[in-house]
Amino acid sequence: MNTKPSFGFGKLAEIQPTTPEPAPTNARDVDRAAEKLGFPSREVPTRRKRRTTVDEPTDQLNLRATITDINRFVEWCEAERMSYREGFGRLVSKIGQSDSQ
Repeated sequence: MNTKPSFGFGKLAEIQPTTPEPAPTNARDVDRAAEKLGFPSREVPTRRKRRTTVDEPTDQLNLRATITDINRFVEWCEAERMSYREGFGRLVSKIGQSDSQ
């Protein structure tokens, strides 16, 4: 008797293809399907910026400060719902006020 070993693949003929889901048609559905399959998006998310226009000329100031002071300033600006430029302007407007009191 000449029998070949099956190595556990004897039931391969019973496997039938399933009906595929329709392909997504928009980018959001494509991204969602890819994410479900474990493929993260390689597109860089765009940063949304809140723009407020100013009538006066502006310039840029870069400074080194302690992380504690920076965090406090950022938290204060967020709590007051204002930009860093507006927060800086509010602080600068206080210069000299305590001297006259």
